[in-house]
Amino acid sequence: MNESPPEKDFCAAYALLEQGHKEDGLEALQKLLVKHGLWLKTAAGRPLYEAVQVQRAFSLMHLKKNLEARALLEEAAQFELSAEVRSALHCHLGRCYHELGLYELARGQFERANVLGVSEEWQPVFHYYHGYTLYELKEFHRAKREFILCLQSGSSGPDPTLRYAMLAAVSRKLGEHAEAAEYERQAKVFKR
Repeated sequence: MNESPPEKDFCAAYALLEQGHKEDGLEALQKLLVKHGLWLKTAAGRPLYEAVQVQRAFSLMHLKKNLEARALLEEAAQFELSAEVRSALHCHLGRCYHELGLYELARGQFERANVLGVSEEWQPVFHYYHGYTLYELKEFHRAKREFILCLQSGSSGPDPTLRYAMLAAVSRKLGEHAEAAEYERQAKVFKR
């Protein structure tokens, strides 16, 4: 019986992920690790091992399995990655830390991603969670800037109600009560 090559298994798992079948894709990646584990530990298999771990980490984040994702994201941060993948990794790890209430660590990851450049696709989510992290750290001026950038980054990402609600909250913290009231009104417009 012919065994499928690991690259083919990876492509099949990646296709599942791309089609939105996160659980199935994650399971396929896990099976690939078991099936080809010895080869993946070789120098020749290392690049594929790293690609598998990065995709597993990203998928776990999409499934809101932050504790499981954290270890993989921290491992992947040690890999040699392209700037684009490294930026996405820092965005994911920042969000993971944010969700776990580790705001100082989250800020560091968001700042690293920002230096590398955040992809257009990631911008709304990046700015929202970076802003929310700064809000939790009581850096209200910087938080407000991130929430405004989130609004300007497009319609994907967090719901506009959440964006305006956070802008209202941070404006109140800054003593900008008229702005806070306007942002609250905007949040209610989108809530309908």
